[in-house]
Amino acid sequence: MGIEILAQEFGPERDQAMAGPLGLFVTVFLVVVTIFLIRGMNKHVRRLNERVAREAAAEAAAAADDDEPRA
Repeated sequence: MGIEILAQEFGPERDQAMAGPLGLFVTVFLVVVTIFLIRGMNKHVRRLNERVAREAAAEAAAAADDDEPRA
């Protein structure tokens, strides 16, 4: 009885366990989407940093104009 239990195979057959082309497609699709999301966020953050720098420079220039005495 003990030997029969050890000889049993557990899990699906090998043909049923293979992911196949659909699994490959889903994996490749998720990788490509992730790459595009990362690139889009990098562009967004770069533009945001440039905007913040421009606003800070404009604010500093306005503050410098206010500090100068007027004749």
